[in-house]
Amino acid sequence: MRYLIDGYNLLHATGDLLGRTGRPHGLENARLALLGRLIALHGDDVGHVTVVFDARNAPPGSESQHDYRGVHVLYALREEADDLIEKLILEESSPRQLTIVSDDHRLKDAARRGKCASLGCLDYLEQAGRPAPTRAVADGSAKPQAVSPEETQRWLAEFADMADDPKLKGWVELEGPADEEE
Repeated sequence: MRYLIDGYNLLHATGDLLGRTGRPHGLENARLALLGRLIALHGDDVGHVTVVFDARNAPPGSESQHDYRGVHVLYALREEADDLIEKLILEESSPRQLTIVSDDHRLKDAARRGKCASLGCLDYLEQAGRPAPTRAVADGSAKPQAVSPEETQRWLAEFADMADDPKLKGWVELEGPADEEE
């Protein structure tokens, strides 16, 4: 799964911009903190992450893109980030493999029209921080993939005491399907 992230939208949603604007290098430090968080969340898959930041008032000669420790960073120099993200959605050759991350309704609508998945910012952070892998689908929901045998055993041990709860008798079966009598 690849992610296309509305950078400042995610920064606002996390509260990481609070107290940083107006300080020297405040926005730059906030962007770097966000990129560091994304690297930590995605680990080896960070190469599948693209972040778009608004930069309409960037100084002349500013770069429109670069990679930061594996994260692809784009700056919308002569347009809004939303416009650039919409263009990227339209140009996408494998839209079902792309998830748009933003709380912006315009971008969620563009993702839907482009057959991409979309996640709100906090939903994305929650999903990306989960140890169990998930697969986003076109409607924005997430489907769990197969659970490993180790993970199954961990959850069976976690809820083992439920087998003795009289209110749950007949509902909880921790050992797997009952052997059918022949």
